[in-house]
Amino acid sequence: MVYLVALLPVVILVLFIYFVDRYQHEPWPQILKAVGAGVLSAIVTVLVLYKLDFQFEFGVGGAIADAFVNAAIPEEAAKLLMLWLVLRRNRHFDEYFDGVVYAVCVGMGFAGLENIFYLIDEEDMMAVGIARGVFSIPAHFMFAVAMGYYYSLVHFRCHQNNMVKYWNMACVFVVPVLLHGSYDAFLMVMETGMEDNFQLVGLCLIAFVGICIFMGIFAFFKCRKLLRQDKAYFDYLAQQQMAQYWQQQMTSPSAPAAQTTPASPTAVSPSAPPTAQ
Repeated sequence: MVYLVALLPVVILVLFIYFVDRYQHEPWPQILKAVGAGVLSAIVTVLVLYKLDFQFEFGVGGAIADAFVNAAIPEEAAKLLMLWLVLRRNRHFDEYFDGVVYAVCVGMGFAGLENIFYLIDEEDMMAVGIARGVFSIPAHFMFAVAMGYYYSLVHFRCHQNNMVKYWNMACVFVVPVLLHGSYDAFLMVMETGMEDNFQLVGLCLIAFVGICIFMGIFAFFKCRKLLRQDKAYFDYLAQQQMAQYWQQQMTSPSAPAAQTTPASPTAVSPSAPPTAQ
């Protein structure tokens, strides 16, 4: 029962991102494949960290280093590797927003298994599961949105000049690591000052709330931008089909129409459409 509660936010967020992709839903086998890749990325991360076993001194500096070296960098690297494996020959990756959909599914697979790992040795499993379901799993959702956003830009805008292309390529990994590392660092630094440094704890708590708000706003606007880009192309494609339909009607008015309305666009390739601002 506790594990079901811990995994419920994963299911909710996967369904949420699936239905937000309003123009052309991804096939469920591909969605489940991405979630499974995320589960595998969690296992890979655990094995790598167990092998390397980085240790840092207790304190603020050690907590920050631990947040990045033992959490953000290996976890986001593993998720990015799995995202690349899922998308490199995926013919369904044909919209800008698809990058976010698949990245979130990978992130949710990772977060779900990580949640179970954390609950195994906990005495108060219900409280920890609820706390992680409210904070940690949505945080992984935000990290994944950042990764998927820049991944789509790299994939669909490969024709851009070198500086923009390389900037987006760097952001695919760097931005999720910065968000993830900052999120974990504030929590870990709070733990170091719990006993005697209440001022440090208060500052870190304010910073933690701030980064959570920032990540939510960041994810909202990046998702909206990609959805607008996809809408611009669907509108563009519909206008082209409408123009072609009426041109056929004008050139052969006596011939019976094969259909009364132009077909709805069903496949997109957003590397060519006008860019939504």
